[in-house]
Amino acid sequence: MNKRFKSFTLIELLITLGIIAILVGIATPQVIGYINRGKVARVQMELTNIRTTLQAYYNDWGEYPSKLSALRGTEALEQNIASNVSQTGLQGPIDYIEKALPEDLFWTDEEDKSYKYARNTSKTSFVIWSNGANKAGLATPEWNADGSFKTTSTGRDADDITITP
Repeated sequence: MNKRFKSFTLIELLITLGIIAILVGIATPQVIGYINRGKVARVQMELTNIRTTLQAYYNDWGEYPSKLSALRGTEALEQNIASNVSQTGLQGPIDYIEKALPEDLFWTDEEDKSYKYARNTSKTSFVIWSNGANKAGLATPEWNADGSFKTTSTGRDADDITITP
């Protein structure tokens, strides 16, 4: 009796593995792209929420804080605010953000993972930003003569995410 075992040949296995490798090679960059787009969308949402909170602070106190941590209400009020009573009659400090400030997904400083924030000298405008996925870009914002943020600041690159009032 002659028994024949049915199995795959080496060529068939190599072709199958080659097809799988090609499919993985095509799919991997797409999946990584979806993940990065999701992170960018989250950063944009968090920066927009911080902008809304900063505008509420401005409505109460007439100026933007020197640091984002002032939104937590755990810090003493700014030294330049004469009293602890806001323009709207609120007693300070006030928690504008209930939980901890969100961390930048694209942080560049091991000590400080928060979003970057700066206000102009007249305390009437601000910019908050993340350097994006490449973690390089805007180090210090530049301001126009009228106190608005220069959207063409040197040091910015294509994936920087900035929010202004």
